[in-house]
Amino acid sequence: MDTLIVSQTIFYIVSSTAIIIVAVLLGIAIWQLIKILKSTRKVSEDLGATYNKAKRGVKKIISLVSDKK
Repeated sequence: MDTLIVSQTIFYIVSSTAIIIVAVLLGIAIWQLIKILKSTRKVSEDLGATYNKAKRGVKKIISLVSDKK
């Protein structure tokens, strides 16, 4: 009977430790994902600003070319 109690205790300790380790690793992965999403948002905003700037430049060039004709 003592062997069963010892083996159950070891099983519960190992299981609890594994669950805690998985939870910590999952938390780290979620944190990294949030950081990546923030960086993606910044890149998207920069890309939008660059697109608008290029669009204005192209419109300006087109208006200059069309005014000369």
